[in-house]
Amino acid sequence: MTTVGHSLAGLSIAVLALPRGRSLLWYVVFGHFFVFFANVPDFPLPGWGHDSYQVSHSIFLAALLASLMALLLLLPKFNAQAGKTVVVAWSITWLSHMLLDSMYSHGMGIGIFWPFSNAHVALPLPWFETLRWPPVSAHNRSVLITEIGVFGTVLLLCVSLRRLRNSTLN
Repeated sequence: MTTVGHSLAGLSIAVLALPRGRSLLWYVVFGHFFVFFANVPDFPLPGWGHDSYQVSHSIFLAALLASLMALLLLLPKFNAQAGKTVVVAWSITWLSHMLLDSMYSHGMGIGIFWPFSNAHVALPLPWFETLRWPPVSAHNRSVLITEIGVFGTVLLLCVSLRRLRNSTLN
């Protein structure tokens, strides 16, 4: 999946998870954290294993990250219910990356149980493809349009759900 699809998925989770009544700046800052966590497994870090979809796509690494993020709950500003919801949603956002990458039709799957197993989970959907070289091509344009269409629609549905939920709370 491209950064576009992961970012739209992260924003969709943010729309549903972020509490009401905050400033626009607060939403922008915390929304960026959702985009960040949605894309961390694809960062080009040494030993991160993105090329083989192992280290960075392991459920065990995600659990470790979630445990580390839980430490934020020790901070007074995060110790409210809204803070707990945001920290849990950040963990879900990281996990969404793995689910979405497993849906790509490149056939590799992801090493979700690394380092305990070399098995790869693959749930390929034929309309989700990876980008190819050269970067500017009809294929890559199609990949991006598909991701914007699918995950942009999910984002719009999440915005609609949030508005509906907020209107029933008033």
